[in-house]
Amino acid sequence: MPESSATDPAGERTAGGPHHPVGPHHPAGPRALAAIAVGGALGTLARYAVERAVVPDPAGMPWATFAVNVVGSFILGVVLTVVVERRPDDRLLRPFAAVGFCGGFTTFSTFVLEIDRRIGHGHGAVAALYLAGSLVAGLLAAAAGTAAARGALVPAPAGSDLADPDVLDDEDPGAPGRTGGAGPR
Repeated sequence: MPESSATDPAGERTAGGPHHPVGPHHPAGPRALAAIAVGGALGTLARYAVERAVVPDPAGMPWATFAVNVVGSFILGVVLTVVVERRPDDRLLRPFAAVGFCGGFTTFSTFVLEIDRRIGHGHGAVAALYLAGSLVAGLLAAAAGTAAARGALVPAPAGSDLADPDVLDDEDPGAPGRTGGAGPR
């Protein structure tokens, strides 16, 4: 028997009632999509500013991309820690900051292209250093962001439920992908 379609209080379409989002992965609602778009635009503009400020050396280290990816890793560590551990009911912080801003600010495709270009022009050592340095610095930056967020904020109350950081716009805290209801917002 097909499930009925309904609309939750926030105006989001659901299937089978308020606790069953449409499809296997609940699509982001219009507010989350707007937050992603605004965050992405701001992140892209910030990356453009960094790329314009740092003059690249085609044979040397691509410092601008290295910097945005490392800073973006730090920001992502902060944001996801705050969203998961402190503000699981905030439905727009993760789409805006993590998906939008960091998604527009950081760049994997440019990173890979810069490695390929350096190898293609006979600068394999620079490419290897860039690859290894970016991975190590990015992991350390994400860990530092997580540590900074945890040290700068009041500890979460004992026994509090943690949200799934991969759920983009889950209007219903009791819906799948949540580890428990966090109560009214």
